[in-house]
Amino acid sequence: MELAQTLSQRQTMQMAGQMLHSLAILGMSSQDLSEHLTEQATSNPFLTYRAPPAFIARGGEDFDAVAAVAAHKPSLMAHVIDQIEMAFAENTDRLLALRFAEALEPSGWLGQTVESIALAAGVNMSRAETVLAVLQGFDPTGLFARDLSDCLILQAREADILTWEVETLIRNIPLIAENRLADLAELCDCDVTDIPDILKQIRHLNPKPGLAFDHQPTPVFPPDLIAVRGAEGWTVELNRATSPTITVREDRFADGTADAKARAERRKALAEARALAQALERRGDTLLRTAAVLVARQSAFLDKGPAHLVPLTLEDVASELGLHASTISRAVSGRMIQTQTRALPLRAFFSRAVSTQGGGEAVSRDSALDFVQRTVGGEDPQNPLSDDAIVSLAERAGLRIARRTVAKYRSTLGLASSYERRRAAAAR
Repeated sequence: MELAQTLSQRQTMQMAGQMLHSLAILGMSSQDLSEHLTEQATSNPFLTYRAPPAFIARGGEDFDAVAAVAAHKPSLMAHVIDQIEMAFAENTDRLLALRFAEALEPSGWLGQTVESIALAAGVNMSRAETVLAVLQGFDPTGLFARDLSDCLILQAREADILTWEVETLIRNIPLIAENRLADLAELCDCDVTDIPDILKQIRHLNPKPGLAFDHQPTPVFPPDLIAVRGAEGWTVELNRATSPTITVREDRFADGTADAKARAERRKALAEARALAQALERRGDTLLRTAAVLVARQSAFLDKGPAHLVPLTLEDVASELGLHASTISRAVSGRMIQTQTRALPLRAFFSRAVSTQGGGEAVSRDSALDFVQRTVGGEDPQNPLSDDAIVSLAERAGLRIARRTVAKYRSTLGLASSYERRRAAAAR
């Protein structure tokens, strides 16, 4: 057996610790970043940290952002948005859910009717009720109730105490304030002496679950970005109110004033301070560039609503910016952008493409959903459109979608088949 020694060349890639740190900072929320920078400034003599103006406005120059976040209750809006992000995969439903969230009163009840919310969102009542049913399953139970009775019924149902008598009493609870116990007993089909026992079952329920949350008018963490509509289109900028500032103090000590170990430690701390400053600058640059692409690609969505979303994925944005899709995912995760009407999550700007017939131009899923909903909503109830007819109408409108796609989206929207819609119209 003969042994031979050869040389070969191989190329490998390894992510440096500094790059990993930079990516970690990119993915941090404003709260996490402030906590991280506070810790770094405490341990590194070459760093000075200044809290964002939004934090200082809440507590003066010496405001401790980390302590304030720990001391304050979470806001009701932040609490429900976190649950909305997990509960709704589709952009259309998520944006409708955000409309409901914007209508919440401090009590946790809706401050607007479901009809007005559906009208503002451009959806039918069936879809609005479906989304509301999911929202009313959020924690704590009772959020998104239409009124006091709705709130108590939701909680009684969860507590498994919603008997016929309990529900009747809750729905007629104003009679108690009017001291009309005899009328209430008649409605509940019981004796007046039974009313206190029924009331006892609901006394532990919370009529205003939203009051458990912070309702400060100025949030501790406003959106990271701001989009403004001008004469020449949309422009995007970082929200300086949420942007922390660090200053690197250069080493002004002579090397001869300390021993070799101390000099090495000082150089290491200074290098870490400079790397942190660069990572913070890259974070802002990546956020701004990502948001600029999203707003430019989805300007019609901002102007006209979800029906005008075009297909856009993480990979599309990453390709345009010359970055990896995972970097874009970190940049948009949990980020909000303030527009002239409301704040939106950056995730709302993405939409999957629908497979089209005959290799036609791709359209976003939200556009196809909106078309199906509007078409069925505007049909003659006595002569409802079949799925094939909807496909034909879509093709005339420049939207080439398959019949199975129409059937799938009709089901997603809670719309019955043309046969069932015809039967329902005849029954009316």
